[in-house]
Amino acid sequence: MADNADLWILQETEHRPSQRRKGLYVVGIFLAAVIASSLDWVPLPIAFLGAALAVIGTRLMTMEEAYKLIDWRILILIAGMTSFGKAMQKTGAAGYLAGLIVHWTAPLGITFVLVAFTVLTVLLTQPMSNAAAALVVLPVALTTAQQLGLNPRTFAILITLAASLSFITPFEPSCLIVYGPGKYRFRDFLVSGFPLTVIVVAMLVVLVPLVWPLR
Repeated sequence: MADNADLWILQETEHRPSQRRKGLYVVGIFLAAVIASSLDWVPLPIAFLGAALAVIGTRLMTMEEAYKLIDWRILILIAGMTSFGKAMQKTGAAGYLAGLIVHWTAPLGITFVLVAFTVLTVLLTQPMSNAAAALVVLPVALTTAQQLGLNPRTFAILITLAASLSFITPFEPSCLIVYGPGKYRFRDFLVSGFPLTVIVVAMLVVLVPLVWPLR
């Protein structure tokens, strides 16, 4: 298949023999962790950490295999942006930005506040990862919700969904995969992605407050 000019080989994978019994054990451990956390027996992070340790301890997976499956870049990025978000809260930067957004948009109505945060998140998520963009905006959005006496969950859901609207630029991994082989140009993503982004932003601003009320 590698000699076929119509195919683009992205990565070679080695064949691994099927281990059905081990797979069933892993699924069982995963379900046990979900049940334990859903019944409030243990906190969710502890449940899944225990599940991971159980998989390693029962030799269903070796430490070497586990380390290979960890995407360290994403892990470090999320840790760094989480610290950045905490720093914004501790230094007052989140409160300052929230005050600016409230000052300029609150007189126009709550809808404009939601639009402002959605657009800000969409702009940040174009060059950044969706997780990083969400972690940057969330502290500001939650502080704004508290200042306005609104439901913080509505803002959190809105920011989380808006962080996935990376349609305007080809910087997302899935876009980069097809960018070269498809002979796309940057303008192609802008032309097709901008109208789609506008449509989805309008849907989020309307539907999120209906499912998660502001009050």
